[in-house]
Amino acid sequence: MNHLPTAVLCTPLDREHRAVLALLDTNRITEQTVDGTVYELTELHGRHTTWRLVIALTSRLNEYTSAAVERAIGTWEPQILLLVGVAGGRRDAAVGDVIAATKVYGYESGRDTDSGFQARVDALRCSNMLDQRAHRVSADTVWTDRLDLEPDQAAPQVFHRPLASGNKVITGSASATADLISRTCDDAQGIDMEGYGAMVAASNNSGVEAMVVRGVSDLIDDKSKAADRTRQPLAARHAAAFALALIESCDPEPSSRKALAAHSDGPIYIGAIGDGAVSNVAASGPHARGHQQININR
Repeated sequence: MNHLPTAVLCTPLDREHRAVLALLDTNRITEQTVDGTVYELTELHGRHTTWRLVIALTSRLNEYTSAAVERAIGTWEPQILLLVGVAGGRRDAAVGDVIAATKVYGYESGRDTDSGFQARVDALRCSNMLDQRAHRVSADTVWTDRLDLEPDQAAPQVFHRPLASGNKVITGSASATADLISRTCDDAQGIDMEGYGAMVAASNNSGVEAMVVRGVSDLIDDKSKAADRTRQPLAARHAAAFALALIESCDPEPSSRKALAAHSDGPIYIGAIGDGAVSNVAASGPHARGHQQININR
């Protein structure tokens, strides 16, 4: 499995983690502990290749998520990094909808002055490649096959819009934080508490394609612990199904394909010619061995 291209899927909450595992063959999942962090590993067969899928339970809040994602990237060197789970919905979102984030706002930064708080909202864009793939996955409803929808049940809507991220649980649209988001990042389709931290970690590592995928579990003015017990598992399952389909749709970067070729059983031919020397190496078919002849003229 080590020679496969790698995708890391991070979930901040236990319910989100269980939702991902429920959509996979648990008999094919192995555990590996690295520096005290437990990861689950399996293979995910995509359209273009088979991926090594690494599943990590990170943590709540942006700063802890950022540290956990940074650690996962350093450990597994993935081509793809997804943060997957639930979010609060805004605008025209409904419970069960999926948000494939185009960018993530960090809305809490700013300057606190005598005259009031002056917001300095930052934003980190998600991977363009993953955004392109996400549009195609959402257009092809095959991703909903994992949801076992009833024949008359509508598929969840997928939004390709920003998320707003901060360490606050917002339970009212008239709250100061809700007003801040409306004034500074009103195009955000949802609100979470970990997405910005994940994107900060990913942006510090070149070669990692990163995105946040969220299922809408509640709306700002419609949130309760009782409702969370049913809505959160539903939203987490929808986000997990979309995230897995997104990984399956991806084609590894050229550098990854070269690494795969190094482990291939297919035909390989290498030739080299230099001053006073001729070297030819050839191999054909599984487990074949080449012959090398070097002629040196002195």
